[in-house]
This record gives sequence, C-alpha cells and structure tokens, in this order.
Amino acid sequence: MEMPAAAPEPRATDFVSTWRRVMQDPAGFFADMPETGGLGEPMRFLAIVAGIDAIGTLITCGVGCAIGAFVGLLVGAWVLAAVATLVTQQLFDGRAGIEPVLRVVAYGSAPAVVFWIPGIAAVGVLYAWYLHVRGIERVQGLDGARASLAMLLSWAALFVLARGVFGPLRHLGPH
Repeated sequence: MEMPAAAPEPRATDFVSTWRRVMQDPAGFFADMPETGGLGEPMRFLAIVAGIDAIGTLITCGVGCAIGAFVGLLVGAWVLAAVATLVTQQLFDGRAGIEPVLRVVAYGSAPAVVFWIPGIAAVGVLYAWYLHVRGIERVQGLDGARASLAMLLSWAALFVLARGVFGPLRHLGPH
C-alpha cells in the first residue's frame, strides 16, 4: 500500500527558507539558482519582501510612503535588472540576458525587509548591493572586481534616473 504524498509546505515557509538561504549563503544560493524557468517565483519573493518593507514603512511614515516603498521596490528591481544587463553585457562582456539578472536582483533584494528601519536601512542597502554582486558574478561569469564595478555603475545609474524622475530624494523615509 502506497503512502500518500506529503502535502507541500505552505508558501510562507518557502519564503522564509529562501530568504534565510539568500541572506546566510549567497554564494551557495546563487550557484544553485536556475537561470531560466520563468519569473513567477522570483517575483513572488520580491513582492513579499516589498510587502514587508511597505508594512514597516506604513508604521513609520504613513500610507503614501508605504505605497511608494512597495511600488518603488518592484519597479526599481525591473529597472535595475535592465540597467545591470546592459552594463554587464556592454562593458564587461556578460553572457546572461534579462531573466537571470532579474532573478538575481529579485532574490538579492532580500535585505529590503529592513529598509524601513532607521539606522539599519543603510546596512540593508549595502548587503543588497553585495548580494547583487554575488549573483551577477555567477550569472554573468564575471570576477568579483568586475561584478562589483558593474553593480556600482548600475546602482548609480538607477539613482540618477530616480533623481531625474522624482527630484531630490530627501522626502523619502520617516519625517
């Protein structure tokens, strides 16, 4: 007599275990991360991270800031992935297209769950940059220095783009 298959783990458990692995073992996580297979899972992960950030931002800053944080993280990830793909391909002979880079950016945004916490947010931003570098190394086949420079240029381009669209960013964060 066959045993019934175990029920799949709830989605929240999948998120927590994935988040923990990204944060604690980025090299291992990105080494195992498939480069293809659709964007459903990476976007779900990013949406949960953005939702957690938005809830924290709601507590500290209000509804408008929370909506801005949520939408900003989602849209920012897509724009950063597009810019990073262009930078890595054009300046560093990267081999990967938008899907693997967007996967890296989505999972590498795991530290955004603390972006709403004053004082800790800066550490989260730096760790997100580090995670993006580790992932770009893997999917684009770059060494650490070139991946670091590629992501520095990509983040700088995203910042300049955001300033051009939204003006000075001093209105963001708790008042």
